[in-house]
Formats: sequence, structure tokens, C-alpha cells
Amino acid sequence: MMHPIDGLLFSESFLSENGPLCRLPEWTQITPSELDEIVAHIEALVTPVIPNPGEAETVDEIIMPILKTLGWSQWLKEQNLSTTGRDDVPDLLLFTQVQDKDRARHKSAQWERYQFGSAVMEAKRWALPLDRHSQEPSGSLPPSSQILRYVRRTDDLTHGRLRWGLLTNGGQWRLYYAGAQSVSEQFCGIDLVGLFQSRGENEDTFRHWMKVFVLIFGRQAFCLDEEGQPFHKRLIDEGQFEQKRITDKLSGLVFDRVFPTLVSAIASVAPSTASADDIRDAALTFLFRLLFVLYAEDRGLLPIADRGYQRCSLRELVRLNIRDYKETQSTFSRHSFIYWPVIANLFRLIDEGDTDIGLPPYNGGLFMRESEHLLERIELPDYVLANVVDDLSFEKTDHGRHYINYRDLSVQQLGSIYERLLEQQLVRTNGRITITPQTHSRKDSGTYYTPDELVALIIETTLAPLVQAPIDAFAKLVVNNASFTELERFDPATQLLELKVCDPAMGSGHFLVRLVDYLSDCVIEAMAAAHSLQSGYTSPLIERIATIRATIHHNARQRGWVMHDDHLDDRHIVRRMVLKQCVYGVDRNPMAVELAKLSLWLHTFTVGAPLSFLDHHLRVGDSLFGRWVSDALNRLGDSGPLLTQATEDQARASATDMRRSLVSLMWTSRKCVVPKNCFNR
Repeated sequence: MMHPIDGLLFSESFLSENGPLCRLPEWTQITPSELDEIVAHIEALVTPVIPNPGEAETVDEIIMPILKTLGWSQWLKEQNLSTTGRDDVPDLLLFTQVQDKDRARHKSAQWERYQFGSAVMEAKRWALPLDRHSQEPSGSLPPSSQILRYVRRTDDLTHGRLRWGLLTNGGQWRLYYAGAQSVSEQFCGIDLVGLFQSRGENEDTFRHWMKVFVLIFGRQAFCLDEEGQPFHKRLIDEGQFEQKRITDKLSGLVFDRVFPTLVSAIASVAPSTASADDIRDAALTFLFRLLFVLYAEDRGLLPIADRGYQRCSLRELVRLNIRDYKETQSTFSRHSFIYWPVIANLFRLIDEGDTDIGLPPYNGGLFMRESEHLLERIELPDYVLANVVDDLSFEKTDHGRHYINYRDLSVQQLGSIYERLLEQQLVRTNGRITITPQTHSRKDSGTYYTPDELVALIIETTLAPLVQAPIDAFAKLVVNNASFTELERFDPATQLLELKVCDPAMGSGHFLVRLVDYLSDCVIEAMAAAHSLQSGYTSPLIERIATIRATIHHNARQRGWVMHDDHLDDRHIVRRMVLKQCVYGVDRNPMAVELAKLSLWLHTFTVGAPLSFLDHHLRVGDSLFGRWVSDALNRLGDSGPLLTQATEDQARASATDMRRSLVSLMWTSRKCVVPKNCFNR
């Protein structure tokens, strides 16, 4: 069956068959007969009698009847209430209670109505692409950029009372949440047409996901509970709790079993000339290569659905094979080497690419093959690899083994694993390698994890003023009746891509990943804002996005790369543009730099567009400059008192001037924003 959901708002594992969602009381409240009736009604609606119905027909004959089927009966058509015709407002304001609608209708100011609503809704014509700009004059922007703007605006106007938005073209339905880390990426989308088309493959799976659709988009899910929260917030919170539980458990397994197993196995087959650092580097490199593949395959970033790739994939040849053997309690040989060449070959293909199976090159240092690297000179037996891959792939519970879906895990997990492993060091004693705690490792390397709340605060306080300024400037030009040529010169979305943001102590890229989310949403919203401020205006970024998409398509066809067209939607290309033009970082630790590249690659993946520029944007280096003046003076004092005082005065004056220059560069220029998280060094 087709992939059931799109977007990252909810955990797919949480929503899946036999997942935690099925144990919630809301799930059992929908009886089989009720579901049958809803499915029959919706199936008739999403099979339009009229080919390619227009927007009015789609809304009246498909979308509104589906809303009624889902229990909705109260709404206001915002466009009809506008005094200026087609205004910068969503199509519908939905209410769960009739009294809320009555209270909203009596508000004279349009924005005052939103505080009584449960969701805003944008409805489009049948099959209109939701993430691509349209050639139609009335809808040149991607519909997803419109709903993003509406959701963020209503969240601000209502001070957080209305945070939900629906977007649909009749066949595809999406739920957006203003509180998401990335509103443009963390939505929940279900393709009704695709579900019905694949119904014959598995009726039980089809019914499960139709029930998920009813639960998520039905009126009841928007009703507030005793704590004043809708059902969706519970799904998010419980999904995040489940994600944290799994990631914490996984991190513990890596720390306690996987990494020690790899170290011991590599040490046992390594040449006697290999140092403890060589063994540690080999174990870390192999571990993070495995984690990369687990993430990339589960997220569809590697062509896992392609038959050619399946013949060499980790999931098909190793992961599931090990599961089948483990479930029959079969043992693995300490002298057999079946899995090692399969895994090594996959790593090579990822590094170099392979047109025969549609695989583009990763072009990253993590997979780069060097003849002198220890991993190129050893092999690990099946017994070791089976246990390592099994620990990373399956959660063991009283109810059996459960597949760990890395699609639902954040890339920040890579950084948290790395930082825990920094607390361990390898020591060679009497010819044996042992792992011992390294108490001051984080202090010595300056590696400290910045909490997500603090990262969000840093981004908001440093970037929010810079993001708003070009929108305000554009609005003034519109008021002054500037020409379209002048408006394009000061296009706010283009201006935002001129920002240069550097994290001088980036670690494994936690801040930069969050930065990409924030700036991408801002660029998408800025395009929608400019479009709403000036009738007929379209950001020049739209044309740039189309050019980039065409170039990627051309390159992929020439090189034979497998391409999923939905990986080239406008929002994906905007994320890549933000990464390419705005994001920079420095760290002292080479492995941290590689992990930052890895995290950003996974987070902004675009088929056919290798992120080789990351090698230039993320560099190994020390951002701290200089040394204590007292140390220098003591050295001078050892040579006698002559000129000591003059040298001290000159040194202080020179250091002061340099500090002023650096501060001016970093904090007064729009093109160099440095987050204040370098205090941890």
C-alpha cells in the first residue's frame, strides 16, 4: 500500500496499525459500522463526476460534504465577509460549537472573530498541487505557503488561542499547527485518493488509515478537553513522549552495548600498530555510517522502493534478515563474514553513487574511503554485526520485537549519542583496549548540549528583528506606490536569503538544524506576505525555485538517479536555498563537523542536488582568539622589567580595538549574525 501519511507533525509509528493510537479511548469510539458509512460517503465524493472540477465546484460538491461527514456543521466563509473582495484571509473559519460561531458573527473587526474559532481552512480546486506555485493568476503561490501564513497570523492575533489550520484540494487533506518547530514541514497529510486507489492491496490497512483520517480531521478532535487542549495536542505530546522514550533507550543501548561491542571487535582484529585513537575513530565512523543509512532508508532519502537499490540495501539484506534469524533463535557465527561485505559495499555506493541503481553520491566526508583508514583493513564477523544492527533496529519488549522507524526520530539524536560517547575514552593497558569514563571530556573539548528551549530563544531574539525588517520596508514601498521593478529589488524573501548566520561552536549542528527550520518558514511566509501586500506581485524567488527544480530534473535524468517528484516541492527547495546561502558553522572537533553535515543533509535532503557546499560552510577550527594577557606578561617578566609596562599598555589598547572591530562586525551587520551560544566555550 502507498505510504499512508505525509509530514512530520505526528509520529508514524504512533499512528500505525497496532500502535499506541489504537489503545486510546477515542479510537474505540468509532465503531466498524460508523466507519463503513463514512468510508462509503467519502469514496463517492472523491470520485468526481465532473472531470477536473474548478475551485467552486470542488468546495461545494466535495470539500463541504466531506466536512459534514466528519461532523462539522458550523463555519464562516471569511472571503464572503471581506469588504475588499479576495482578501488576505483564509476561506473558512471552523467552529466546534454553534455558540462560538454566534459570538464570532457579532464582532465587527474580522481579526476578532478568530479567537472563537477552532481552525482556519484554505480550500483549493481539485488536484491543485499543494506545494507548487500555480500559473493561474489567482493562485500563483503554493497553497501551503498561504496556510502557513494564515496559521502563524491567527496564532499571533489570538495570542495562541487558535493555532490549527486545514488545507485541502478535495483529495489531499493536511493539518497544520502553529506551535510546530517547522510549520511548513511538520504537518500531517493524508491522501484520500491514493488510499482508495490502493485499497485492494490490504483492506485492513486501508480501514486503519481511514479511521486515522476521521480521528485527525473530524470535528471531535478539535473540541477542547478538561485541560483546554484538543485531541491533536495529546497526539503530539504522547508521540513526542514515545519518541523520547525510544531515543533515550536507543542512546543507552549505543552507550552501554553497541559502542563497546564495536570497540572490542575492532580491537580484536586490528593490526598491532593501531592506536587507541585509531580504534575509537573506526568504531565511531562505522556507528554513524550505520545510523545515517537507518535514517536515510526509513525516510525514503535513499531509493529504498527501487528494486535495484533493494538488492544492496541495509533494510532488505541485513536488517530484516537479522530479524528473521533472531526470531527463530538462530545463532550467528563468529567465523562467518556474510554481512560485512554487504555493508561495506553499501557504504561505498553511498559515497560514490551508482547510476545503475539510481543512487546519487553522498559527497560527504563520513563515507570517504581512505586506504590507510582502519575500516578499510579489517572485517567484522556476522556474530558482531548481527547484534549491533539488531540493537539499533528493534526494540525488545514483553510483546515481542518492534521495528524502530527512524523516520520519526529527530536528527538531533545523532548529536546526543555523540555527546554521550565523548564521555568515554579508550585506553591501552597491557596490550588490551579498555573503555573508561572521561570525566572532564566535555569541559576539555568545550562540548555542551544547548537545550532546545534555549536554542529557540536565541533564534527568536537574534533573528526576529532581522526577519521583520524587510517585510516592513516592502510594505512602505507598496504604500508609496513603488513600481514592480523596485518592489522586486526589495523583495523580502530574497532579502532574507542574504542573511549569513554562523554558529561559532556548532557541535553536531543542533542550533543550525533549528535555524534552517526557522528561516525556511520565514522565507515561505515572506513570499506570501509580499503577494498579499501587493495585488499581482509574485516574488522573484518563485522563478528561481522553478529553475532549480528544472536543473535538478535535468541532472537526475542525465545521471539516471531515482527521483521522487514530491522531494522537489517548493518548500524543499527553499530549505536547500536557506542552507546553501545562510548557514555557516565552526567547531574544533572533526567528528562533530561531520555529524553536523550529516544532520543537515538528512534534514534538508534534495535528490539530485548534492550538498557538497557544506564542506565550505561547516569547517573545523577554533573560534576563540588570543590568550590571557597575564600569561603573556609573565613570559615578558621572565626576561626582566624593561618595557614591561609599555608592552602591557600597548597590548591592552590593541586588544580593545580588536574586540570593538569584532563586535561591530558580528552584531551590526545584517550579514553576520552570531548566536550567543558560544558562552559555553
